[in-house]
Amino acid sequence: MRALLERTLEHPLIYAAWQAPFVKQKFAPVERQLARNRIRRVLDIGCGPGTNAARFDGAEYVGVDINEAYLTVARAKYRGHFVRADVSTGDLSVLGKFDTVLLNSFLHHLPDGSVSRVLEQVQRVLEPQGRVHILELVLPDRASVSTLMAKLDRGRYARTVDAWQNLFVPHFTPLVVEPYRVGAGLWSMVYFQGGARV
Repeated sequence: MRALLERTLEHPLIYAAWQAPFVKQKFAPVERQLARNRIRRVLDIGCGPGTNAARFDGAEYVGVDINEAYLTVARAKYRGHFVRADVSTGDLSVLGKFDTVLLNSFLHHLPDGSVSRVLEQVQRVLEPQGRVHILELVLPDRASVSTLMAKLDRGRYARTVDAWQNLFVPHFTPLVVEPYRVGAGLWSMVYFQGGARV
């Protein structure tokens, strides 16, 4: 059952339809922070079919994903530069520096070592005054519907809020850590905004 769900959600149109009812609610903590800043250059890691590309229409947008089918849809619908890459092994520094880096529900697909490698890359491409914005799936401490949804997710590495912070803080100065819920409590999430460490 899980394998069928994973294969089904690899199709860009099905994935986009599944995400559509929750995109705005899920992105709300980031949106509140972004509204305060002028964004010049944004890197969207794990951009999928361009889910957040339209939000950055006034900036130079670079989206990165490993799924070429997702990128084909994104290129057809949105302006910007879309790059196919495996960010856990590739080198993002060739893309230059960014004042804004977004990782939206990507890292829970990776084990701890790969998460650290991705965050090290983000450190290298983030401008000194830049901000990283991370939205991630949380595995609640107590059993609930959101615990079940986290375990059913195709990302096999949902973590507690504390476990996420333990991965983020060595790489970035924490500025905002906001746990929240999406879809009438179906999913538990955390929003982390970090600044570059000097």
